Amino acid sequence: MSWMAVPSQTTLKDMKHGEGSGPWWGPLFGARAATWAATWEGPEGWGAPVYTHVLDQAQVGPGTTLLDCGCGAGRFIRLAAERGASAAGIDASRELVEIAAKQNPEADLRVGDLNALPWPDDAFDIVTGFSSFQFAGDHAEALAEARRVSQGDVWVVIPTRLENSALPQVFATLMPLLPSEARSILKRSGMYALSAPGALDELLATAGMIPRSDETIGATTVFTEAGAAVEAFLSAGATELAVRYSGQSTVATALHDALTPFTGEGDQVSLPGWFRVVQAR
Repeated sequence: MSWMAVPSQTTLKDMKHGEGSGPWWGPLFGARAATWAATWEGPEGWGAPVYTHVLDQAQVGPGTTLLDCGCGAGRFIRLAAERGASAAGIDASRELVEIAAKQNPEADLRVGDLNALPWPDDAFDIVTGFSSFQFAGDHAEALAEARRVSQGDVWVVIPTRLENSALPQVFATLMPLLPSEARSILKRSGMYALSAPGALDELLATAGMIPRSDETIGATTVFTEAGAAVEAFLSAGATELAVRYSGQSTVATALHDALTPFTGEGDQVSLPGWFRVVQAR
């Protein structure tokens, strides 16, 4: 079975050597950007409780300037703007940034890589990264960049309590459907790359950052029926990679089977999850 040349072999080589994750992840998350925006970043998307927690704890309001790293379709930026903040965002996916721009016409939104933020030092009051810094090609460099452009705190959100969470169990079924080269890369630049005990703590120390608060927030994602959940998972970057390698039908079947333990009465799918929220400076 072929690699199908997407991402390109050049990009794959770059990722092996930690030279940047943007060219790798951008096209994968952009392939089904509209579905991603409507599901994972919709009103019932995964981040709602976490977004609210950070907005409240950071006291985001009129006059606050913030940058969201890995802003996706701009859900958090919109919530911050509703509180009066002046928000900016960066994401590797041009398609997601275009959606974010339509929803947030006043925001400074750019396509780029977390390892090279195109803003000057101390440009923002706070910087956030909701399940994004782990996708960077160089995690420590990405956090150092976030620290550089922030006058105050950097809020880092990563998945935690994986053994009790639904998302890693579902995504685990896709590993055999990925090219072998990608499996090793995903351990270094992927959804759970910083979730191992002590990994984020070591990284923050390397980046010269000290935690000021560290909390775990629960966030359950609910889909009205299994088909909708499968469509949502198909819009994720790693899933798109599996589709390009193993075919959509095979991947969709695997997802449907993996969602069965979380599917209840009326075909509703409930996916419990937990996220570690670290406020650092």
